[in-house]
Amino acid sequence: MGHETGPLPPYEELFASKKGFTDADEAVMFVKETGVNWLSIACGNIHGAISKAAKDKAKIRARLDLEHIRTVAEKTRVPLVLHGGTGISPGDVRNAISRGIAKINIATAIRQPYEQSIGQGASAAARAVYDAATAVLVNDLKLQGSTQILLEGE
Repeated sequence: MGHETGPLPPYEELFASKKGFTDADEAVMFVKETGVNWLSIACGNIHGAISKAAKDKAKIRARLDLEHIRTVAEKTRVPLVLHGGTGISPGDVRNAISRGIAKINIATAIRQPYEQSIGQGASAAARAVYDAATAVLVNDLKLQGSTQILLEGE
């Protein structure tokens, strides 16, 4: 879910009803009519940081409907993209990859350190982005069992 305007029902209600999820049949039609090579889907993920969240409330922990991912992947036969990948549990990420997710967008994990450090100057912000991107890359390679790539550069 992302870029919605106005109030939304609670996350659990949206997840249970699949409101806002990508419709698999519409996705098939979209892929055929546009010829896209990749398809970004909604499957329980939350696209973008949740702004103005109450400080006294627990942060929403998004999860993925893994069977929905499999269904969309099988019907569309194109690599799927997951927007809103920051904060998704490592187990869900691994399972999503095995069901058809081929690209995961994690801008929040990199943008927030930048925003938090820019007041300290450009060098501090650049360092924060580098450190955050490195941490995300190492973590994602570990998730995919590809950490040997890190050693090849030495």
